[in-house]
Amino acid sequence: MKQPPLVLIIDDDPEIRRGLASALSAAYGVHLACSGEEGIQKAETLKPDLVLLDLVLPGLGGVAVLRALKKKNAESLVIIMSAYGRASTVVQAIKLGAADFLEKPLDPARLLDQLNEILTSRLPRPAPIRERIIGESRAMRKAWRLVERFGPTEIPILLEGESGTGKDLFAQAIHQISKRAHGPLVTLDCGTIPEELAESELFGYEAGAFTGATKSKVGKVAWADGGTLFIDEIGVLSLSCQAKLLRLIEQQTFTPLGAREGRPQSLKVRFISATNVPLRDAIARGAFREDLYHRVNGFAIELPPLREREGDLDPLIGHFLEQFRQQFHRPDLEISCEALDLLRSHLWPGNVRELQRVLAAAAVMADRIISPEHLPSCVAAPVHGATEGLLKLALQLNPDLTGGVDLKRIKELAGRAAEREVIVTMQRRTNLNRQELARLLGVDPKTLRSRLREALEEKHEKER
Repeated sequence: MKQPPLVLIIDDDPEIRRGLASALSAAYGVHLACSGEEGIQKAETLKPDLVLLDLVLPGLGGVAVLRALKKKNAESLVIIMSAYGRASTVVQAIKLGAADFLEKPLDPARLLDQLNEILTSRLPRPAPIRERIIGESRAMRKAWRLVERFGPTEIPILLEGESGTGKDLFAQAIHQISKRAHGPLVTLDCGTIPEELAESELFGYEAGAFTGATKSKVGKVAWADGGTLFIDEIGVLSLSCQAKLLRLIEQQTFTPLGAREGRPQSLKVRFISATNVPLRDAIARGAFREDLYHRVNGFAIELPPLREREGDLDPLIGHFLEQFRQQFHRPDLEISCEALDLLRSHLWPGNVRELQRVLAAAAVMADRIISPEHLPSCVAAPVHGATEGLLKLALQLNPDLTGGVDLKRIKELAGRAAEREVIVTMQRRTNLNRQELARLLGVDPKTLRSRLREALEEKHEKER
């Protein structure tokens, strides 16, 4: 007869030990330890399949016990138990090799399901999204190590990085290796919806909740139940919406707009957020709640800009060329050495997204070989010309330069300018309608309209 898996519970609270033993004894062989020192000794003797370790222990603390357990057996499966308020310690424990964490107080009725979810999430599974994120630079390998370490946990993750660095793809990768991979991944892109609609998009509404609400609508939160909610560009949410999002994360309950009070709906969702602006700066300006920042930033992963990804540019160019050969049925599509040199010397303020759009436009315009004439002026111009363009942006922001230069703001403006030029060039040289053009460039139609409007305003400004 097959023996049940062994679990070792290390906790100094006798009531917690008894409660956990009672909840697990039907499925596991349970052993108990009341201190870190005793836990290390029993782990060495018993070789348990699973260790439940309290982080706050008298004498030898939980982090030190974890180090000792992993030193003796790097493959040992250790799940830490902690109050959520000690998030920094939880993150440290995950970095040291803990498989996951359970938040105290534990619910004995759900404990078996929680452990099954964690154990299932540790099983190897295919991650096709990994193949879509091209790059083996040192900066990208560092980001992937963090994704692989924190992805299987329930810790809220904040993806930081400039526009176009692939935060949406990384969110998909995190979801795929999480314990909620069987559930949906739902995205709320705060940057593409009007501020006044963000709350109804997030929480949904009942019929009659406001003028024009003729029927009920299910919000993103409800769709994400049992899975992952990815909140992109979270920094642009209004303060009132931030307050409701904070309550959602803390209580895992929500109420659709117009619903009767006292009837909140419960759910279970893992949160991933993304921002291309420093939220600490937004907090200092009073534009972002500090308490929400600490809730969404269980652990932050910085995604590197393309200019810092040494060795990744050429593989990305090859990847996109192959993609457009198939998409446009152009198996003979190539790029000239001159055009390739220009791509290599460009600063890429719009990162991978800018590279993709530039190559898409060039592929449409070229007969067979992409040449410098098929590249937008922001790329085809010599490096010193690009530098002069960035300096002009700096002078626009601060004419006398006495207040210094906001490089992040300059990069943002330069990236938007590059996007505008590619979009306008594509619109001028093709007969595609806006819907088709948006699909070709891989942008939301709202983003396309916004960039075309900016280009028109810029043209009118120059004509004045």
